[in-house]
Parts: sequence; C-alpha cells; structure tokens
Amino acid sequence: MPTYRLTLEYDGGAFHGWQRQPGLRTVEGELRQALRPLSGAEPELTAASRTDAGAHAHGQVVGVRLDRDWLPDTLQRALSALLPRDIAVSEVSRAPEGFHARHDALRRTYRYLVVPRRVPVARRFAWEVSGQLDLDAMRAAVTLFRGRHDFGAFGRSPRPAGSTVRTVHQVSVRVVTGLGGGQHFSAVVIEVTADAFLHGMMRALAGALVEVGRGRLTRDELAAALRGPSGAADRLTIAPAHGLHQWSVAYAPAVEAEG
Repeated sequence: MPTYRLTLEYDGGAFHGWQRQPGLRTVEGELRQALRPLSGAEPELTAASRTDAGAHAHGQVVGVRLDRDWLPDTLQRALSALLPRDIAVSEVSRAPEGFHARHDALRRTYRYLVVPRRVPVARRFAWEVSGQLDLDAMRAAVTLFRGRHDFGAFGRSPRPAGSTVRTVHQVSVRVVTGLGGGQHFSAVVIEVTADAFLHGMMRALAGALVEVGRGRLTRDELAAALRGPSGAADRLTIAPAHGLHQWSVAYAPAVEAEG
C-alpha cells in the first residue's frame, strides 16, 4: 500500500475543525469522502495538526495510505475534482513507508492576523479590534516566548496528563498592508514557529499579545504566566479562531526528499 503526502489549503469558516466528528462538516470528513472512490478501503490518514473550528490552513500536511498506486499529479487532479471548493490540494508527493504527518514533523508555523479597525473584506480571516495597537510593546513581549517553556497557561496537552512544555523557535510581530474596498488597510501578523503546539496555544498567545498591545496586560504579567502557569489561564484572552492560519510544517531532509 503506497503512502502519499498531501498538502492542503482550506478556508475553515464553514468547518467544525479538522477532525472528523459525527454529523458535523469537517475537513477530515470531506477529505475521506473524496478519497474513498480512489481507494478500495477506508483510507488511513494522519494529519500534522488539528485546526480549530473556523481556523484556516495554508500548509496542512496529511499522510495517507491507499491500496492503489497513483502518480502524484494524477492523484492531485482526482482529488481536486472531488473536493469542495473550500478545500484545495496544493501538492502531492510520495512519502516513505510509515510516514506519519504529526509524529514526523519537526516544526510547525502558525500565523494570526489582527486588523485594528473594521475591515469588511478581512473580517472572515482576521480579528477586528478597536483602536491602534502598541506594536513596540507587543514586540518586546514576544521575546518572552522564545525558547523552551511550560506553556500550560496557554493551552492543554493533546494527551491526558501530557507535558505542556514546548519549544518556540521563532516568534515575530509585523505589519502588512493590503487593499480592500478601495482603501488600503494594515494587518498585524503574529507568527510563531514551534516544535509542537498545545490545544489552543496559538490563539492564547495571540490573545495575550493583543492585550499587551491594548495596554491591558503588561510584559511582567505575561512573564508570570510562563513562570507559574497554574491558575494563570483564567486571566488570559483567547483570540477568536477565524484569525488563525496554520501556515507550514517542516520535516527532516530525508522525509522532504522522498517527494
């Protein structure tokens, strides 16, 4: 049974997240439905991340075993014809036997978009907040997240009683300018690359940084949440899911080279 690596993009606005759930529309459910005619059995899937309901993806990686041998380009075209318009397969490649999209991942990158005023064309993909944000304060605060910390105040482990320690490799706050409705607008992009993320971690980090930018949370208070996560979660703001964008996943060179 050959194994393939799929890279997906999707608009998460109409989905109840990635993971298959009975009676609910999910990205995994739609992908499985598209794969069934291409395989004689229920496909075996692994995913690099489980995005929240309403969150979007630009580089979600899925590993799938099929009972038929497909040329990658042919499989990509077949899936494109069967998937709904809010999901796209941007790349298909062969993967080594035993490839696991989540366990084999070395780093994951998420971006969170914030617009500091009402921007109708961006409201589906970014969090609208009132007033300008103090970017200098936000950039000073993000330095706290770099390195290996207990992020228990910012999320929960995917496993019961699992570790909440994670390593953040890169984190940044920058401004990008877009064009919508005949007017330019600026969006604040919070980008974090880590070895792995806790459930809800990126939205909690983004929420905390926005509160710093609003002057409602100090850098010292943020540092205290990292030093003693127990009980700190109740004081943090969770950013809404629609501003969250799963961006990319990195693998070891041997896995990358297989495709």
